[in-house]
Amino acid sequence: MKNKKWLILLIIAFPSFFWLILETSTINSRKLPHYGPKLLDANNDTIYYRVGDSFHKIDNDSLGALTQLTRKDFPLYSIVFISEKYRDDSYRLTGLWEYLKYKKEKINHIPFILVTANENGISQPYEELKKLSESKNVNFYSWPKSSYDSLVKAYFKEKPYYIDYSFFILVDAERRIRGFYDARYVSEIKRLIGEYQHLRLKEEKQLLIEENEIKSES
Repeated sequence: MKNKKWLILLIIAFPSFFWLILETSTINSRKLPHYGPKLLDANNDTIYYRVGDSFHKIDNDSLGALTQLTRKDFPLYSIVFISEKYRDDSYRLTGLWEYLKYKKEKINHIPFILVTANENGISQPYEELKKLSESKNVNFYSWPKSSYDSLVKAYFKEKPYYIDYSFFILVDAERRIRGFYDARYVSEIKRLIGEYQHLRLKEEKQLLIEENEIKSES
């Protein structure tokens, strides 16, 4: 009977303890930047730039329907745009290759989105990139070639000067840009992993707070 009372007490107290741990952890001691133009609303609160998240799924080497990267399936994701001029330069994704080959367990929870340009409704992942499709967390999408550069510029708006194609872009649940990572280097993928996990923890913390508030009101 005593054990049951302790169990009930732990169940009731766990959310509060968990919230306290999160509040005093490194989750709140570090803030990732927001990239892109910023605006102020009527209350002088900052409105951060957001990107769209609809792409054409590549299915059996042909162009599929327009697909929305929903928050349920992709709460956070890392995206890279493949330039035609770099299509044969597989070394530009060396960092990702290395992790997939030797440390796959460290990144198999991160959705990687690779976007290529399509022409006349046909889009094929470049030969070297097809090997990446063996990993379930690596997703290939496409965009019409006629407006591909405009799409990329939307993600590169007010970017740091050194950012180019083959940089992964970390996008949070609100579709705001939170980081750029040079996919050529293992150290950059390692940084991506850490900052992705940081954002996931902050998001889970916020969901926990919201759930507790709802329960308290009811």
